[in-house]
Amino acid sequence: MFLIEDDFAIIDVYGMAFDAAGIHFESITLGQVALKKIKNIQEGKEEKPALVLLDLMLPDINGLEILLKLRDHDATKDIPVYILSNYSSQSLLNMQYIKPDKYIVKTSITPTQLVELVKEQLKK
Repeated sequence: MFLIEDDFAIIDVYGMAFDAAGIHFESITLGQVALKKIKNIQEGKEEKPALVLLDLMLPDINGLEILLKLRDHDATKDIPVYILSNYSSQSLLNMQYIKPDKYIVKTSITPTQLVELVKEQLKK
């Protein structure tokens, strides 16, 4: 699982919850690094993650660019993507062509609740 998030405090909090639940994850703090990993997956150089947790507000690029890149290639279009953001907009929820699998507002979910959502997805 990828956690694409630039806030180290959030990475630490979610990381502790994931570790306690035995969920392996890789944190990625820059969009350009995430895009490089996606390219490697699309070229068959790396394995697909079972899930991507994606922040929209990254320091170098918008998380939507990452989601679009994932959805735009056969090798990665079916990877489940949960957007984790404090930014909520109805227009984001209505983007059919790159729609995330879930849109989660960070302030409305506890780390334990997030772990449960991740577990449900990983069982599929």
